[in-house]
Amino acid sequence: MKAKFFLFGALLLVGATSCNKTKYGNVTFWQQLGSGFGVTVVTIDGVSSNITSEYNGAPACGETGCAVFNQLETGTYDYAATDGTDVWSGTVTVDEGCTTMELY
Repeated sequence: MKAKFFLFGALLLVGATSCNKTKYGNVTFWQQLGSGFGVTVVTIDGVSSNITSEYNGAPACGETGCAVFNQLETGTYDYAATDGTDVWSGTVTVDEGCTTMELY
């Protein structure tokens, strides 16, 4: 009888831990129209992406011309960006879905 309870408890424990799925999100960095920064290289965790276009307002997630980072585990990341003259750095919080972040 004790073996049955032990086995049942072990199965419950395995089932409970398998429910903790890793969650992912995307980040889109962009710059305002007229910013005059040119190409801006954004880096997160050693991976770089370029901003090559400017926008009047926040673009859609993953928009062409934005620095896009897909499938990041949810959490907070340090980022760095430069256009060769100016430098930006900070943190961005990645939630499920998409986060847009303006560099200015």
